[in-house]
Amino acid sequence: MSRGLGDVYKRQVDAETKAQAQADIAEDGYYGVKQTSERMFDFACALAGDDEESMKKMQAAIEKGYKQATKAWGKELPSICKDTLDATNKLFEDYYASKKAE
Repeated sequence: MSRGLGDVYKRQVDAETKAQAQADIAEDGYYGVKQTSERMFDFACALAGDDEESMKKMQAAIEKGYKQATKAWGKELPSICKDTLDATNKLFEDYYASKKAE
């Protein structure tokens, strides 16, 4: 039977480490959906400049990376990952909408 990465990395952690991890992935945490999606979008902007076609390529690359990560994990990723992808895609859609409004 094949095991995914998620099965391999189950470890016991102390209460302090667990609390810090929970804070980090909370809504306003550094690794939470909002901050992570903003970092991903900002990185795409930095690479693409203000070129809409390049932004579409960056968005496609993020989608591809999500699919590759899911495959490597061996099952669906934790919900925070999908939520982050959705929030990142929303930032891209807002960007495209602002371009149409110009």
